Amino acid sequence: MLKITLSKKNKRILFISALVVILAGFLYFLLFFKNRNVVAVVNGYPITIKDIHIEADVSPSVYKEMLEINPKSVVEEYTNQILLFQEAKRYERELKKDIEPLMKNYYIKTLTKMYVDKVLTERIKITDEEIAEYYNAHLEEFLIPEKVRLFEIVVPTQEKAEDVRRRLSLGESFELIAANESISASRERAGDLGWIDVRKLEPELAALISKMTPGDILANIIRTETGYHIIKLAGKMESRMLTLQEASPGIKEMLVSFKKKGEVEKIMAELKEKGRVKIYTERLEKLK
Repeated sequence: MLKITLSKKNKRILFISALVVILAGFLYFLLFFKNRNVVAVVNGYPITIKDIHIEADVSPSVYKEMLEINPKSVVEEYTNQILLFQEAKRYERELKKDIEPLMKNYYIKTLTKMYVDKVLTERIKITDEEIAEYYNAHLEEFLIPEKVRLFEIVVPTQEKAEDVRRRLSLGESFELIAANESISASRERAGDLGWIDVRKLEPELAALISKMTPGDILANIIRTETGYHIIKLAGKMESRMLTLQEASPGIKEMLVSFKKKGEVEKIMAELKEKGRVKIYTERLEKLK
């Protein structure tokens, strides 16, 4: 059998080569996982999924809704922001004096909020007994009222309403008539008024609807200032009480919020007692 022996020099070369291959593979692995979270690159500047999510967290709720509906438009808007930022960087030195006071206040507020939300809140412990005690003492808060889902067709005259009623009795689609002929804004949703708390309906209408079953069309034509309404009952949810298990997350969040406020007031009292604060009252007029 042929036996191959390697010199010390060859062993060293082989070891270094293997090390380079391993290092290259590791770097490729890191870059692969880093780049997989990049959703766009603007002049070499990578925009990550985390960047977009942070932007969504500090933006109005419509931003998050758009992220669900059309994420591409959100990313395009962010790329526009980065393009403008890159241009603004050219003027950073002359704008710095205006930026620093704003950044100072923003940093103070953000760090304080993080301290309260992360550090102080972690000290707060809510027990199952506290949750149950609150639940039993405030049962009325956990009553889900009876709700109904209504559809409507609104037309301008009594004659038109009666004609629509006749067509419905012959099998025409309520939703199609609502979408095509209703004069109400609900026509954009094929007449859907959504789920409505029965207590918010006119008593007479609530009494009539209570006798209906889902799918029924109200026999009475309801007249209002808007026009003549034909009402369809699409669904019913009976009144019920949330169970302790269902109510627990909301109760815990509320109790944490309440206790967090107490923690802030407590630590503020301690800091004021220990700290040295001087307000120059004679200079306050300059603030006006």
